[in-house]
Formats: sequence, C-alpha cells, structure tokens
Amino acid sequence: MRRTAALKSVTHKQLNEVLLKHNVKLLGGGLDEAPFAYKNIQEVMKAQKQLVDSVGLFYPKIVKMDGAVAKQWKKKKDVITINDILGQ
Repeated sequence: MRRTAALKSVTHKQLNEVLLKHNVKLLGGGLDEAPFAYKNIQEVMKAQKQLVDSVGLFYPKIVKMDGAVAKQWKKKKDVITINDILGQ
C-alpha cells in the first residue's frame, strides 16, 4: 500500500502485535513502514525469477528504521504573500 494509506489504516496496536508474533524488536520506524504496508515478498520474488537467483532466506530479529516523524509525501505548494515579499 502507499505510505499515506498505511498511515491512515495501520494502528500502533496492529504493528506491535505483528512484531511480537514474529519476535522482532523495532528500533525507530513509523506506521508507514509497517510490514503489512509492503508487497508480499514471495510474490515479488516469483515475478522476478528470471532476473534473480534466491540463495537463502533472512528472518530479522532487530530492525532499525529512521524513526523520524512520517514525511508528508504530498506537500502543498508554498504560498507566497505580498507581506512575504515586502518582508512584513
């Protein structure tokens, strides 16, 4: 899903439950980085099988993410007023 969709639909409770279920410690990161906000990795790899050779699986136990406040992906354009131009 898109980051904005994840921020609107994923809760901290859901994120904490999936991390606990898989015994993963998350350092930083926001709801837009929740595991279920991503495409299914098996489907992605299956679609790329002509380009990629898988040699193993990786199951993280500690994940370090940015931890910053979620970015505004669709920022409104800045509006400049006459007062800004005149320095008032």
